[in-house]
Amino acid sequence: MKLNRTAYRVTEILRLLADSPEGMTLTEIGAALDLPKASAFDIVQTLRKTHFLRETNKRYAIGFMVYEVGGAYSKGKDLYAAAQPILEELANQLNMAGSIVTYEKGTLNYVIEHRPIGSIVSPIASSGMDFVHASASGKCLIAFMSDARQRKAFSLLSFKRFTDRTILNAVDFMEDLQKIRSRGYAVDDREFNELMTCVSTPIFRCKQAVATLTLSGLQLDPQVIPGIADKMIEKAKQISRELENG
Repeated sequence: MKLNRTAYRVTEILRLLADSPEGMTLTEIGAALDLPKASAFDIVQTLRKTHFLRETNKRYAIGFMVYEVGGAYSKGKDLYAAAQPILEELANQLNMAGSIVTYEKGTLNYVIEHRPIGSIVSPIASSGMDFVHASASGKCLIAFMSDARQRKAFSLLSFKRFTDRTILNAVDFMEDLQKIRSRGYAVDDREFNELMTCVSTPIFRCKQAVATLTLSGLQLDPQVIPGIADKMIEKAKQISRELENG
């Protein structure tokens, strides 16, 4: 049977980017696969618009639809199926932008995103490496890693400044991680964006933090954060149970 060339190129691009969590430019994709620039552009833009790829600073990486489709292969209940309805319900209830975030090789992947009508959202892209230390999701995931994985994660942090509140060194970052483990949730209080506050709670599978449940709002009053976090912790536990019992 003759293979369809365009369809085959799609699979090549997805395989290539699956091994490149930091993403690749259009030129790099074309060079790696010996694709004409026009052909690479058409395929990549189609995959981006259908959310199989995402773009950050002109670099393309795997998008959340790949996780959704891939999850259909899982024998147990996948993260998307377990988390999506719970995330949407909580985000709608609190009128906050919600996301489910995973971590791999120094990169945060926003595998599910839900934005209630009227909610305020950060102009953040759906992936990235340089803001891990300044995000509630990144801090939460690193806080609940094993010692070995945590050391590796530390080696990949850039401690880039985004606002006057951004943590800029490993000592302060470790102190924040200890607080996160103690209280069970992480907060990005205008550390990445001067207007946004984000709260993240861990989702576990087989006693490993595999993702975070994250909500974002506009300059939240610090006094309301613990109450929001309590609701999120309960929902994250519910997702964790779904994953374990799936």
